[in-house]
Amino acid sequence: MGKVYQNQNQLLLRELIEIYNPDGYDWLSYQITRQNILTIHHIIKRVDGGSFDLDNLALLTKRAHRALNICESKDLSLYLEINAFFEEIVTLRTALDSYYKEESKEYKKALARVLYKHSGR
Repeated sequence: MGKVYQNQNQLLLRELIEIYNPDGYDWLSYQITRQNILTIHHIIKRVDGGSFDLDNLALLTKRAHRALNICESKDLSLYLEINAFFEEIVTLRTALDSYYKEESKEYKKALARVLYKHSGR
């Protein structure tokens, strides 16, 4: 079962990359590198009935995905706001324009503030 799931994710990831042409950055402005590869984020979680439809998937790097998962438990309103932003992006079905790139940078900053606030520093 795990291998089928992994293969499905890889196919969907390729399709998302083809549609959105991430140009070196994910949907939260995290840089894509060999150590920080792209992953699929379910906008509506699978446990909540979310599907593998392209309209329910966002392109995030591993670091961005981890930060967003932490944000869900620390600042649910920001988590939901970011997912609403992703829902807006999937309606575009094209590479992010300058407006969405700027918005994604702002969400990255907001995520960083949440992570810092709850890091114990």
